[in-house]
Parts: sequence; structure tokens; C-alpha cells
Amino acid sequence: MKKRFAMKYLILALGVSLTTLVSAQTTHSIILTCNTNNITRDNVNEVCSFGQESDVSNVDFTTDVNVGDIVVWEGEASNAESSVELHSINYQGGQNVFGQNVINDVDGIVTGTVAQGQPGDVEKYSLKFRVYRNGSRLPGIFEIDPRIRIREF
Repeated sequence: MKKRFAMKYLILALGVSLTTLVSAQTTHSIILTCNTNNITRDNVNEVCSFGQESDVSNVDFTTDVNVGDIVVWEGEASNAESSVELHSINYQGGQNVFGQNVINDVDGIVTGTVAQGQPGDVEKYSLKFRVYRNGSRLPGIFEIDPRIRIREF
């Protein structure tokens, strides 16, 4: 009797542990770094990056996530006299994994929680940001277009 109870308890504990492990949320920090000395709206992809390998374009830069994960986008300038302030992410196409079309910043940082999607689903989104150089904001909003993909197990 005790063996049977112990075995059932062990199986239940293992099941709970595996469920917790599989559903544990992860926070993904995405840092957009820009050379703010040379940036224009026409050369964003040449002077900004997410720290990816040189053969991966910003358009092809993809972050793999699971449903329930948190994604935090921040901006960083390549020089101390400037700053990059994120404004929003805007859904453009594919599966809308965040479940909303626009996620706005809070103090220049954008945070979203992956709300839905199936393994392999991809969302194309636009990351909008402002650039400040020597204390002055450059005119307009800059834009870069990476992707989010739901992990395949």
C-alpha cells in the first residue's frame, strides 16, 4: 500500500514539475543599439542593430519566444552624448502573438507579454523610436522591422 501511494505521489510530483518547467515564463531583453552620430531615416538598417551576427539583417532578426514570455525592448546609443528612446511596437503581419496592434513605451522602454500563438507562428512588427543627439531630439520617428517567432518544440 505504501509503495503504491509513494509511486502515485512521485508521478504526480514529476508531472507538476514538468508542467511548471514547460510553462515557466522567460524575459527576453532586446537591445537596439544605434550609431546616433550618423543616423538618418534612410540608413537605419545600416547604423542600428540588435547585436546579431553581421550576416543577419535587422529585417531578418528574429526572437524566439514561448506563450507567456515577456519581451522588453530598450534603446542604446553608441555614444554618451546621445540616446535612443523606444516609442512603440506595432503589429504588421503574421500571427499577432501579443494580442494587440500597438504596445506603447513607458519611459522609453516597451514591454509586451506573448499572449497567443502556435509553434512556428511568426509576427512581423515595427519598432518605432526617437533619437536624441546632444540633448536635442532629431525630427521624426525612426523605424526598424524585426520579428517574433513562437518556438517549436
